[in-house]
Amino acid sequence: MFGPLDLLVPPILLFCTVLTLPFTLLLLPVTGRAGDLASIAKIRNAWFKHLWAWFGPGSKPIFAPRVQPIVSQAKGVCIDVGPASGIWLKELGDVVRRGAITKIYGVEPNPNFQADLRKNAAKYGLEKVYQPIQAYVQDLEKFGVAKGSIDTIITVHVLCSVGDHSDQICKDLYDYLKPGGQWLVYEHVVARFAVTRAWQKLLNLSWPILLDQCELLRDTESVLRNAGEWAAVDLRPSPGDGWFQGLPHVEGKLIKAG
Repeated sequence: MFGPLDLLVPPILLFCTVLTLPFTLLLLPVTGRAGDLASIAKIRNAWFKHLWAWFGPGSKPIFAPRVQPIVSQAKGVCIDVGPASGIWLKELGDVVRRGAITKIYGVEPNPNFQADLRKNAAKYGLEKVYQPIQAYVQDLEKFGVAKGSIDTIITVHVLCSVGDHSDQICKDLYDYLKPGGQWLVYEHVVARFAVTRAWQKLLNLSWPILLDQCELLRDTESVLRNAGEWAAVDLRPSPGDGWFQGLPHVEGKLIKAG
């Protein structure tokens, strides 16, 4: 959108992320969680929560024009993967009130977000529909989610942050879809242009460390296409992504064969 200036967006976000760490380290003892300072994993979870507290709502107006039309296609029984605090629950609530959605499993492994998810579900009238689950995708059957029982999977800015297991996680999610079920996607991906991709590669030396395992270089579109057999695939670059877009996106829908 801003030409070469778009290259500055990722390093600015990195800088802001670094500034959030001292706040996290100071706040944990103040809130009675000093013991969490002995665990890198617990520090990372709290750090991302504090980052998301301003970045999630702050960035929503930027992404909403693209995400809202995608989320509005949800129907039936849904899995909302990695919702964090649930900034898209308002949009899902609109779909629920239309009668298109009957149940949503909000699968969020970070324990710091569970209270926010319940609060936002209540705020948008989803208490009876939205069920937060603190778990990873591979553990969903333990919570009564049967494979082959899901009408819609929703992933918005989450498949970049699943470590080195994106292939297997996408295959696991594919198994939960019914034949004919849909996967709705809005994900940032590796840049399509060599110069920008080289810039991403440099930034990615620190990006996953500072941003909760998020990867700039993941070819999420290919991972999704190879997750299973699809009856239809409609994935495309997000409109407006230019040559210098450091965080380009892929968006669209996949329909499971059956």
